[in-house]
Amino acid sequence: VMIHRAIYGTLERFCGFLIEHFAGAFPLWLSPEQVRVLPIADVQAPAARAVHERLRGAGIRSSVDERSETLNYKIRDGETHKVPYMAVVGEREAQAGTVAVRARGAGKKQVVLP
Repeated sequence: VMIHRAIYGTLERFCGFLIEHFAGAFPLWLSPEQVRVLPIADVQAPAARAVHERLRGAGIRSSVDERSETLNYKIRDGETHKVPYMAVVGEREAQAGTVAVRARGAGKKQVVLP
């Protein structure tokens, strides 16, 4: 059995084309990480993990950034990695059961109820 390598070259060129076309900022359906959940402080980490589990249960590719960094650093890092949405969980959001959602490049946030 002979496997022709032209198929793999075509696939590599197509992936390269997609990366160049979108400049790494893939649309939501194609992005490997669709939502990054950002707790403001370590106290909100359990609430952030609960949001992450709920998103994963709904089939959304998400992650939690639990590093001991400032919120501005985490947001900049998410923008650098071109994550489409960042869900910020602070004290008010944790108590109310909501998240503040920031869309990539929008600069403003919206509060979203569960």
